[in-house]
Amino acid sequence: MSTTTVHYLLSFILCSTYYLLPVRGSVKGAVPLDEFTFDRIISKFDTVLVKFDAVYPYGEAHDAFNKVTEELKTSDDILLAEVGIKDFGEHDNQKLGERFGIMSKKDWPALRLFVKGEDEPFSMNNNHVWNVDEIKKFIKEHSNVYLGLTGCSQSFDRLAGEFAGAIDKEAILKLAEKTAEGLTNENEKRTAAIYIKYMKKALEKETFVEDEKKRLKKIMESKIKEEKKQDLQVRSNILSSFTPLKTEL
Repeated sequence: MSTTTVHYLLSFILCSTYYLLPVRGSVKGAVPLDEFTFDRIISKFDTVLVKFDAVYPYGEAHDAFNKVTEELKTSDDILLAEVGIKDFGEHDNQKLGERFGIMSKKDWPALRLFVKGEDEPFSMNNNHVWNVDEIKKFIKEHSNVYLGLTGCSQSFDRLAGEFAGAIDKEAILKLAEKTAEGLTNENEKRTAAIYIKYMKKALEKETFVEDEKKRLKKIMESKIKEEKKQDLQVRSNILSSFTPLKTEL
């Protein structure tokens, strides 16, 4: 075997090994998409969450997305995907990002939630609080994918959704109160009390839920103690359940 042939084979092996290595910064469980595969993949699923970010992402926002993906990677209800954008060289996927309002690296990271039946994706940009609960709440508020958030109750989440879309909200409140009476666990009782309190507040003021969401968001973005932030996160999570249940298409 000639020296030239040996060099050729070594180069081939090294190049092959390089391209088989996992992309640094990619998320395990998230499907990598690009300008060629994006529309073909998105159209085949009812709900898809896509993170647009740098090719080699890092930081707290990326870590939060990573944790959500790890939790949902086996879910049949939602596909998690990512688009790596290059602001150098060939500028891969830059135009794909621009299609969805992600114009430059200043807009990274950004989430777009594609829900079948909706004309446009829902947006969560980098001016939003990024943590596991906030990403899950974003999914939960805009789709039929149920995600249990910290401090929430699945049965009362359902009641909150029914309450939000009901004409006879008083009837749902009474049902929630009756359900709460049957609870024996103290933590569950305290959680139920928050749902019921919010139902009563919403009956008194039609805009209460949205007003309270904005108020809590503003406080959470300020400098407060971690214990206080966790308490507000739970209340914010519960408020996210007050969204009318979507009709299955």
